[in-house]
Amino acid sequence: MSEVAREPDTGSSETRTEDLPPAESRSWYVWIVAGVALVTALAMWIVGSPADATLDPYDFGEMGRTIADGRGFEGFGSLISRRAPLYPLMLGGVYVAFGEHDRIALLVHCVLFVGTALLAFDLGRRYFNPRTGLIAGLLCAFHPLLLRYVPTLHLETLLTFLVTLMVWTTLRFYYERSVVNGALLGGVAALAALTKAVVMFYPIVFIVGIILAVRASRRRGEQARIPWGGLAAMLVTLVLVISPWTIRNYGTTGHFVPISSGTSDAFLRGLIFSRMEFVTLQDPPYEVAENESNAYFARLAREAGVVGQADDYKTDQILNDEMWRVIREEPQEVARKSFVGLFSFWYQLTSLKNSLLIFVCAIGAWVLAAIGWRRARREGKAVWPFVLPAFYLNVLLALLLALGRYSAPILPALLVVSAYGVDTLITRWRSSPGRRPTTA
Repeated sequence: MSEVAREPDTGSSETRTEDLPPAESRSWYVWIVAGVALVTALAMWIVGSPADATLDPYDFGEMGRTIADGRGFEGFGSLISRRAPLYPLMLGGVYVAFGEHDRIALLVHCVLFVGTALLAFDLGRRYFNPRTGLIAGLLCAFHPLLLRYVPTLHLETLLTFLVTLMVWTTLRFYYERSVVNGALLGGVAALAALTKAVVMFYPIVFIVGIILAVRASRRRGEQARIPWGGLAAMLVTLVLVISPWTIRNYGTTGHFVPISSGTSDAFLRGLIFSRMEFVTLQDPPYEVAENESNAYFARLAREAGVVGQADDYKTDQILNDEMWRVIREEPQEVARKSFVGLFSFWYQLTSLKNSLLIFVCAIGAWVLAAIGWRRARREGKAVWPFVLPAFYLNVLLALLLALGRYSAPILPALLVVSAYGVDTLITRWRSSPGRRPTTA
């Protein structure tokens, strides 16, 4: 058996390096994961890339082209239409280096997809055992929701890679609580937030988790201290990496906007997307609900006497006023939307068939994760850093707009725990009566 993760020595603000679980594995497992992930990604790249407007539904490719042409974000509003900047900047870099070829950008998606599978593999082998790592990598390589965004210019593939890397740095910091590891975690979290702003507050939630973990250690009679130095380094790095974009936003609007606007936009859309006809896919949400939302916002702009979307910041203020009105006057609608969002986050896609497939995958992942979590608790392994991002995004987006594609970034970390559940079932089966003993 390989050495597996142990609870960290929390007797000081920094644990010793040897407390970090070694990266032991069967060397050929990594090649299996990388090879399979590359094959599935390339298969999607070859046969799944659409030739019509659905290739770039949110105009990220167009934004990348304006960047490559030296025009920055010209034509996309002062706050670039509620988008975060990193994904279009990445596309702009690809177009500068290789020409304005969308298929090359999708090849970069393939590389990111393989990187995500390898991160899941390393998390599984390092913190549980090599077989768990292999299973986790393969689960990522074949997961339909993760593959769905490889052949289109959606930001989910980049965001999933960065969130998985954030979990990887989270676990590294958890076991080796140094200032350097804290800064590394903050930097990666900032890059993820610059891809989609909802990630920005996750480091705060992680700090709460660390404090609770230390308090739990103290209740067990252990000497434990909160690693304030590393946590401070994480927050400082987070702010430093994000601040250039914040300064840019202030220069274009005269207002403090850390990354992007759009909280009220998402909240109000959530009121519509969470209605029964859309969550049950009786009506296509990405068509009917989207059109109804746009008409709703256009009406609010007319009533305010402005041209909708003519000024990003002013439009955002109009939607903010409507959001607070709904919260004050229709709390039951807010409660309904938030409750529904806890579930729609795991499945609501473009069609009933696709949504059912993803929902079944989500249920299976959580059932297997529960098995793995139970075993990990018995063995004294920390699992909460793997699943905390899932709870964070699920609850936050239930309050705003919870769609199935938003669950993609947290799936690889969750699938690592699911893989440990599969490993547990395999171990039980091999040790069951009537089975001839085999070498693990």
